Amino acid sequence: MENPPASPSSAACGISHLGNDLLENIIGKLPAQSFASAACVSRTWNDVCCRILSRPLIASAISLNPSFTEAMKEVVGKVLSGPIRPHFAILCICSTFDLDEAHRLIAQKLGSNTPLITCNAGGVIGREALTDQFNEVMFPYYDEDDEFVNIAEKQGISLTVGYLPGLKVDVIPLSYPIEGHSIDKFVVNIRDFSASASGCTSPQAIFLFGDSQADMKPILEKLDYALSEQTVIAGNESCRFRWARSNSPFNSEFECERVHFYGAVGLVFASDKNTPEGAWKIDFHFAVGTGVTAFGPTYTVVSAKLRGSEFASWLTAKREGENETLDGEQILDDLANNIDMGMGDPIHDYDLYIGVTKRRKYSIGSEKVKAVTSLSYHSVQRGDEQYLYVHGLDIKTRDSFRFYVTDPRFASRQCDLVSENFRRIQHKDVIGSFLFSCCGRGAMFFGEPNVDSLPILNNFPSIPLAGMFCGAEIGRGPSMLAQSGPEQDTGSARTCLHVYSSIYVLISCSQPSCRP
Repeated sequence: MENPPASPSSAACGISHLGNDLLENIIGKLPAQSFASAACVSRTWNDVCCRILSRPLIASAISLNPSFTEAMKEVVGKVLSGPIRPHFAILCICSTFDLDEAHRLIAQKLGSNTPLITCNAGGVIGREALTDQFNEVMFPYYDEDDEFVNIAEKQGISLTVGYLPGLKVDVIPLSYPIEGHSIDKFVVNIRDFSASASGCTSPQAIFLFGDSQADMKPILEKLDYALSEQTVIAGNESCRFRWARSNSPFNSEFECERVHFYGAVGLVFASDKNTPEGAWKIDFHFAVGTGVTAFGPTYTVVSAKLRGSEFASWLTAKREGENETLDGEQILDDLANNIDMGMGDPIHDYDLYIGVTKRRKYSIGSEKVKAVTSLSYHSVQRGDEQYLYVHGLDIKTRDSFRFYVTDPRFASRQCDLVSENFRRIQHKDVIGSFLFSCCGRGAMFFGEPNVDSLPILNNFPSIPLAGMFCGAEIGRGPSMLAQSGPEQDTGSARTCLHVYSSIYVLISCSQPSCRP
């Protein structure tokens, strides 16, 4: 008669007799799911697991497999191949894949306790799960006949998970309609979460994702007013997304019913005031690689007619210091005739923007009103004998503006500058990086691949890099690593919503202090 199989508890006891060092070596090689099970076996095993996973960790991978099911298997297998307890997750997919199905599958894999954002994007940036090869990949785009280009070669996904002991992480949504009250409530919810976690109303960082139908400018302006200058905000201004909060059971039907009522969602990182003494200290580092350069004189808005139905503004303006009011045609002729672009091509061959410097007053509830100066980009549509037509609203009489043009050579120099600035923090223990880059950049913009990623690859080649190409890139944070941005041309003005730029966020951790 054969002996009955050993029970799990007796097997655990047998293994534990091998000694904690050997046990730690064995458990340390387990994938994430088995590691989580091992931590539940006994108090001894849990202590061993805590020692193994004592350090903050970021794991990220991309897959270019045209089969979504296979691509999901590849990235999940890679990021969960070792011990990790996900404190958050971001899944980025090609728009040709089903967003609801993707969100449902990844939520099942990670469980209901993991704050999760699933979004689509213009492309992914990172290392492939199977080959570890680095890639910046643009997803399918439409040509002039509204047909997809290179579908077979342009599909894929990326998955990033993070374990950040010492921080609390959760998802905060912004509901429609996006107006003063709902924006204020969104900001208050972020501040309340941060205050509950850390005792401070400003979190360390927010990864923000905006709905493609939403106007993110007023949201970002209110966040910029309400939060500390040290709070890093980065993300994708225009996408479709799904989300799940921590400790909230995932219900796919409920989420799908509600999703159309949310204009933005933030993944919020706040310090944990209950972190024990000697724990790791985590910092976020921010930088901008600008892709547009200013040229021409400064203009002052004389009249601004806002067309909400067209989401456009009709402007007349005058040169600063002069009295003649110019219409749109005169303004563009003035630029074409008198400004040497230094690029050998006419102005209309480039994507043209105006950067509007405006001073607005903000408050939340009964708080004291505060005036904030900001820089806001608006794409130029055309000019005629009446007006200069630009995309976007909230431009007022007496606002000033300059013209900005996309410039790959300037953008390349900015990447070099970001790389130089990153060398200043090479002494820090950087564990992961995030890159939000305009979908107008990439190899077609620079004429060579991976330029946007070089500041990270050159300085921190071994860390995970999780990136995406965005409709428009959100970026706001301390300026010590981004001193060369267009804000230099506008004094104290700061922009939170960029064009043709790359937003970099590095995460570092400091060694725990020794107990006395």
